[in-house]
Amino acid sequence: MEKIANVIRKFNLRQKYGQRLSAFLEEFLGNSGHFLVLKNLSDISIYGWQNFLHDPTDYLLILAMLIQTAYLSRPNAFPLWGNLIGVTLYTLVDLPIDGSGFFQQSSHVVFWGFSLAIAGLQFARYRWKNTLQRWIIPLESVVRMLMVLAFYLVVRSGENSEEWITREMLQQFKDRNTHVFLTISLVLVGLLLGFQRLQIVMQQQELKKTSELMRNLAEWGMGTHVVETLVNNPQGLKFQRCDRSILFMDIRGFTTWCEHSQPDIVANTLNNYYQQTELAAYNFHPLRVTFTADEVMAIYATPEQAVAAAKAMQKAAKDVLSSYQLGAGCAVHCGEVVEGLFGGEDVRTYTVIGDVVNTAKRLEGITLAGEITVSDIVYQRLNQQLEVKLCRTHQLKGKNNSLKNWVLVD
Repeated sequence: MEKIANVIRKFNLRQKYGQRLSAFLEEFLGNSGHFLVLKNLSDISIYGWQNFLHDPTDYLLILAMLIQTAYLSRPNAFPLWGNLIGVTLYTLVDLPIDGSGFFQQSSHVVFWGFSLAIAGLQFARYRWKNTLQRWIIPLESVVRMLMVLAFYLVVRSGENSEEWITREMLQQFKDRNTHVFLTISLVLVGLLLGFQRLQIVMQQQELKKTSELMRNLAEWGMGTHVVETLVNNPQGLKFQRCDRSILFMDIRGFTTWCEHSQPDIVANTLNNYYQQTELAAYNFHPLRVTFTADEVMAIYATPEQAVAAAKAMQKAAKDVLSSYQLGAGCAVHCGEVVEGLFGGEDVRTYTVIGDVVNTAKRLEGITLAGEITVSDIVYQRLNQQLEVKLCRTHQLKGKNNSLKNWVLVD
């Protein structure tokens, strides 16, 4: 079992690492990497490869953008400050070197301007996701395309670029048809990419909702243990012999009580009984809990879990049923069963079958309301440490040999 647990832990670690790497790459390729690529390309175009390779601040920019990517790829990252990590770190190091001339370089102005713009847009999408998302995602894409245009102007202005935003230069830029074509093309392509991104985001959200719903439905129908096993190790649900502890609980006199009670009272009481006993059962990590009429069946990996759950479930049942002068009998038995998915092509369910299950049900049938009965096998496995008030021997229906059992102290 320890080896199996280690394998599962390693699998979960690899899965978690893969998710983090995927989120890191998505953030870098979809956001932070844009600034890094355009800023470095503009520097290379203006100053040349040799100066770029020998400038330590360019390597710092790479590190800064990787730090920004690492932060923004976290699930709970705050986009407003996160998108300013790279430009802030770069500025803190380069500003003492360049002095007041730092913000006279057009590439730095563009870097800061678009970092603030993207940070603001992503914060607005984060803050007003449901109302502004359809507008902000396309707008953000257009801003990214305009960033290409801005760095194009930076490269065009060359090394001495203190006056690149003058009215005269903008007028010259506007007068050339190629520049007008470039600007309009970038805006339109940005819109198209933005709407495509919006469609992908909306599909991802719908898939996430559907996935959560399907998972909830699966867990309601088959239990958390089965769903996790199907996800992590589908072969684990093939028929196999296992040692399991089976718990049965049933309300005594429920049918008679139903005949003299209003249907809505019966429904509410039964549902409350389900909710409270299920909550108590799940505190001890069952493999499966099922309800059939007023009967509860729970499957546990160990008798310790099953007995502890029986005590908690009996207490929960008393809290719900005592006001109606009702009570539930509960029994626990353990041993080898056949476990797996049973059913046809369209309907299947995870359960266990075998003599142990039948015996547990028969034992529950002879248990009085408010009591918990455990088989002698359970009592011996727990080293006779249970507090018991009565030892009995019964000839159970369908059994050739009598069964020794113990009634626990209330």
